[in-house]
Amino acid sequence: MGFSDSFRRFFIRGRAPDLGPLRTFAAERKGVEGYIEPQTATQPLTLLLVDRHGDSMRGAIRGPRDAKDFCAQASIPLYDAAVIGYPQRMVDFERRGGGPGKDALDEQIADLERRLQESD
Repeated sequence: MGFSDSFRRFFIRGRAPDLGPLRTFAAERKGVEGYIEPQTATQPLTLLLVDRHGDSMRGAIRGPRDAKDFCAQASIPLYDAAVIGYPQRMVDFERRGGGPGKDALDEQIADLERRLQESD
């Protein structure tokens, strides 16, 4: 390995994005899924996390490998937003301004869990 390879690897490592906020988001939420968003002329390649309510958070990544590693470590599914699009719950959450709906979904899930336990 030459000097230029060492130099390049040093600076690539130095530019590693801070995924701490995404780790916190994934750890504190339920039903989180990851979506790789393609790079555009104005935005870097990003990893979008969406929870079961539709709340979301984005973070810049160096490449798809960062997203795959992050999601594997967090045990969350990963999708390509350019291929499958965005989840409807995220669209609905943003449309209603992030407010109402969260408690209603929790109540629906609790009711479903209760019914499943009763049927056993």
